[in-house]
Amino acid sequence: MMQQFLGDYAVWFTVPAVAGTLYFAIQMLFQGFGGDADFDMDVSADLNTDVSHHTAGHDFKVLSLQTLSAFFMGGGWMGLAAYRLLELSPLVSSLIAVGAGFGVGWMLVALLRATLKLQNSGNIELSDAVGLVGVVYVSIPEAGAGGGRVKLVIQERSREYNAVQTGDEPIPTGTRVRVASTNPGSNRLIVERA
Repeated sequence: MMQQFLGDYAVWFTVPAVAGTLYFAIQMLFQGFGGDADFDMDVSADLNTDVSHHTAGHDFKVLSLQTLSAFFMGGGWMGLAAYRLLELSPLVSSLIAVGAGFGVGWMLVALLRATLKLQNSGNIELSDAVGLVGVVYVSIPEAGAGGGRVKLVIQERSREYNAVQTGDEPIPTGTRVRVASTNPGSNRLIVERA
């Protein structure tokens, strides 16, 4: 059986596959116990081209041990499968291994980018809501009689805010309203019917 993995040209696929898989397994083990074993190299790229805000968590290295291990793991196992199972030549198996390695590495980078886009900085200014249209979530009584709640979308995220109005008639739940101004001191929106 070891001949299948280490015989002739198979060793060129088995060693990277096992090394990449071991690093991946160790990384998962450390993450399961709350540790971290990621060591990045100095080669980096800025992948924030389409992210509107910048936080420290949005920078990550493209050429890291994670992406290298993904390249070796995916390429090694696919190359070994092409060489042993499909009985392709070492050259064709190597080309398949390199293509698979780049594919797995690209998928890892794409997953990291998608995951980082889900992070929320929480730095939305109340003044960003001025001019936006939302829907009354909890009815807003007439001016001076208390407040309600408004649901609106700011920076592609649905948010709820306390709201008051300046009108004489209550605004019922489900009514569309426009944010006229804000009161940062009380952290409330001042709305009017849209």
